[in-house]
Amino acid sequence: MLAAGQHGRPGRGRFEGIPPLLLRAIRAQPSLRYKGAYTTEFRQGPASIRHQEYITREGDRYRIDFPNDSQFAGQVIIENSRERLHYHPITNEIVQQPPRHGEVWERIANLANNRKFVLTTVPGELIAGMRTEELVVSDRAGNLVQRLYIEPISGLIMKRQLFDFVGTQIGYFEFTEVALNPKIEPDTFVIKRRDARVITPRIQLERLCRRRGFHVVFLPPSSGYKLEGASPRNFAGTDGLVQSYLNGNERLWVYDLKGPINANRLRQNAGRDLHVHSFELNGETIVLMAKIDEQTLARFATLMESGTPARQR
Repeated sequence: MLAAGQHGRPGRGRFEGIPPLLLRAIRAQPSLRYKGAYTTEFRQGPASIRHQEYITREGDRYRIDFPNDSQFAGQVIIENSRERLHYHPITNEIVQQPPRHGEVWERIANLANNRKFVLTTVPGELIAGMRTEELVVSDRAGNLVQRLYIEPISGLIMKRQLFDFVGTQIGYFEFTEVALNPKIEPDTFVIKRRDARVITPRIQLERLCRRRGFHVVFLPPSSGYKLEGASPRNFAGTDGLVQSYLNGNERLWVYDLKGPINANRLRQNAGRDLHVHSFELNGETIVLMAKIDEQTLARFATLMESGTPARQR
């Protein structure tokens, strides 16, 4: 959800020569505390999806709820710097996911050091009764990339707009109400549902493999990498799945493809910093991709655990 753009942890590093408005927002992130409501909209194919969310935030802890008339009514999302827990009342499940808000905020903070962009500050709008200043992000040719509306005292991002390559808005969020520094009870950030089933990333992977007709193939924890999630992906015209793993700040991807793939094309698509190792297993092509040497990836390939198509869960 694009609304995640206003949350998260600040990027690290030095931010010399950037607009003071963005610097204020970056430095404010770890200590922000508020309750509010915002509207979010993003374009998905030909349609735009719009809905409202309620948020409670204290530092890097968040809780998201939804209005009673929302298609997401009853769902609750709790997030901290380590994980995201998403409760679904219909299935009575708590889905474990990696945190999202921090990564989105990192991308905002990285604007400060990206020379491809030009940052300018202009007077902003009155949003949810608060005065804002607007940070305009453009490329070197003057094409609009995004707009950030920031409350200058607190550093809270009140509105964010994203634009495509031809200047069309493709998504935004905007606060409709917000209260700064409210009292927040500690159990706000706890999901208390004893009969709910916790759906780990491994279970999510098995379910995805079952739906898509893949064998269950995964990198075990003994590799040092932790499975964060998996999603369907078409890669170079071949149907597949991609799994994301994390070890500290190092990320590794495992592609499971229903067909052969050209290794040279893989290396070209991976980019300069990524290395690739591929092999065949169960009639499927497995590809490991990471910023580590190919010898280590080849060793990880020997650790890959495989099974028959996922059991019914």
